[in-house]
Amino acid sequence: MLIERPHRFESYGAVRIFDVAKVLELDANGYRGHRGAYALDCATAENIASQTAIVVPVKNEDLLTLEGVLSAIPHESPIVLVSASSRRPADKYKYEVELARSIHTSTRRPIVTVHQFDPVWGEVLQGTPLESMIDEGTGTIRKGKGEGMLLGVIVAAALGMEYVGFIDSDNYVPGAAHEYAWIYYAGFSLSTTPYSMVRIKWPFKGKLAASDVYLRRRGRVSRTTNAIMNYALSLLRKVETDIVQTANSGEHALSIDLALKMKWAGGFAVEPYQLVNLFENCYIELSSDTCPALPEGVTIFQIQSRNPHIHAERGDEHIAEMTAVSLGTIYHSKLADERVKIRIERILRDQGFLEQPPKPRVYEPAGIDPQKVFTEAVTLSNEIHLMKSY
Repeated sequence: MLIERPHRFESYGAVRIFDVAKVLELDANGYRGHRGAYALDCATAENIASQTAIVVPVKNEDLLTLEGVLSAIPHESPIVLVSASSRRPADKYKYEVELARSIHTSTRRPIVTVHQFDPVWGEVLQGTPLESMIDEGTGTIRKGKGEGMLLGVIVAAALGMEYVGFIDSDNYVPGAAHEYAWIYYAGFSLSTTPYSMVRIKWPFKGKLAASDVYLRRRGRVSRTTNAIMNYALSLLRKVETDIVQTANSGEHALSIDLALKMKWAGGFAVEPYQLVNLFENCYIELSSDTCPALPEGVTIFQIQSRNPHIHAERGDEHIAEMTAVSLGTIYHSKLADERVKIRIERILRDQGFLEQPPKPRVYEPAGIDPQKVFTEAVTLSNEIHLMKSY
């Protein structure tokens, strides 16, 4: 893979966020090099892939679509499938496990499948820093995408991985999922700090409607969240910026060192809150007590893929909910002064959302022992499936 070499960045305290770099070539075989581009060779990619678990959150996805995503992930990267799929009336998780086992039988690639609402997770998280992830009513992990992703981080860390990447299961283009993984490897190979993050910007995002496909350059939620986050940063720094282009990037990856030290939000707030949390703790309140990445600092790469991101149409109600949740991460943070809050309220009011945006539920994994948690869960549960390579 050949990408533009990230060079222009903005610094916010201990956070360096790079401007968007584009993928120049999907296959860079034969490339001889120049200063403006960076070629990720196969040997380097294979080495980083073996240290990178790819977490695939899934919820009642069509198995054909899920199979396409799983088949696209490079062989050296272990797959962690975190399911929030329904168990009744049909046990969809059982079908997902069967699919994963079929792929493993044919390829011998390592795959781990877990179910987010397996009661065992509620047992093993009791008394840990992530005890608040447990729903008191059900005794299981709370519902939400962020909760499932954080569970995936715990599994990846227990497997001894150095990095963890996320790829959504509703991607209709397997080639896009494959490209995302290579982008993660490229970003990590360029990083000079143990606290690194790679966030993907799509060239186009399309949803399959009943009649046709329309490719948007920006997702409807992403456009709004990016704009508000940049507005808040501009006011804080007193210099206008548009540096944030990936506030709602579901496809992103980060080092395990960073993942286990930063805070996480539940539900759909998870992606924008990652940036909000880092700006709050490593910029606005920069100190050894608040920023987990000192003295090295955090490096954030934003890389634009070549493949469009095609997925199912979710509807206007889903978009409105995601917008409110995403903007809520900024509204209830130290990034937002009164001007930012007024602008957020105006945007939501125009979309028919008349209440204050919801405050994100936040989790702090710092201090947890992933190996201990995962080992106990495997011992107690019949619903965790470890399919190892030979």
